[in-house]
Amino acid sequence: MYCLLSVLNERPIISLQTGQIIAWPFEPVLEIATLEILALMCRGTHAKQPVLLISQDIRQYATDCFIVDNEDELTNPHEIIRLDSNLKNHYSPIGKPVFEESGRKLGTIEDYLINFETNRVQKLHVRKPLLQGLFGSNLIIDRVQITDITPARITVRDLTVTNPLLSTESIPET
Repeated sequence: MYCLLSVLNERPIISLQTGQIIAWPFEPVLEIATLEILALMCRGTHAKQPVLLISQDIRQYATDCFIVDNEDELTNPHEIIRLDSNLKNHYSPIGKPVFEESGRKLGTIEDYLINFETNRVQKLHVRKPLLQGLFGSNLIIDRVQITDITPARITVRDLTVTNPLLSTESIPET
């Protein structure tokens, strides 16, 4: 199942045991090197502070909700030691600039598509700079095009392909 980050908070987390909504996700916890979704930060219906739902604890991804076994799957974020550095770093690609390997800036990330089958960010939605945006639509970049991820920027393969076989000089005149 795929889900845009911008609509993630519209999908409730439902307990299979009770059939009730137990939380609402609002932000994924990401591994910066792989853009893997490790957990979801949630607003629990009975919790005063944000709670954490580990990705492996999600039983099923439905089109309109997430299904877990019961409310015990929600955890205090400070109790999961292995995610401590990810929670402290709080990495989010939103607003990060995207550059080609050649150094040309493509724009900034405004949204991304999450593949919940693999628990990874699948596509980046990049808003072009103002002048470039007037002459074309925004970019959607697949994860296979990403070559480097740092806290400050994301680098992708060059989008322009130069192929000498396709140049007009190689076409014989008639």
